[in-house]
Amino acid sequence: MQIVPQYIDVEDKIVGPLTWKHLGWMFGGTAMAAMAFTMLDRVTFIIVAIPIVIATAAMAFAKPMGVPLVEFLGYGFTFLFRPKVYTWQREAEISKSKGNKKPVEITTTSKEKELTTDDITAIAQTLDSGGKERNKRIQELMKKNINNTNKT
Repeated sequence: MQIVPQYIDVEDKIVGPLTWKHLGWMFGGTAMAAMAFTMLDRVTFIIVAIPIVIATAAMAFAKPMGVPLVEFLGYGFTFLFRPKVYTWQREAEISKSKGNKKPVEITTTSKEKELTTDDITAIAQTLDSGGKERNKRIQELMKKNINNTNKT
């Protein structure tokens, strides 16, 4: 029988309720404040030290939505800079109508479009290049499609 470890996602407490991450953030904030104290005069040091203390305390202890603030900010940056994919989903509308219901006849007419492998390759190259690369065949297909839609 194997023993399965439990609570592997709970960090080890070092000093009281503080973990290594908390101590690291607090040490980093203290180091930045000490450098600011040695380089700046008293008024400027106070102006600079207050945001440093607030930022390091927030990085060490804040957990928005149960996630550490550092990871939360990372998720925000990846959301801002990653390309978005939007999918459209049609919402069905349900309407209640009173009165006689008439049967609806559905007739479909379809025109089969003929595409060759060369056409599909040309379309794929255009899509892969983001529309920058168009060859003559794709332009002919586009003109043909526009002419067919204008006729109907």
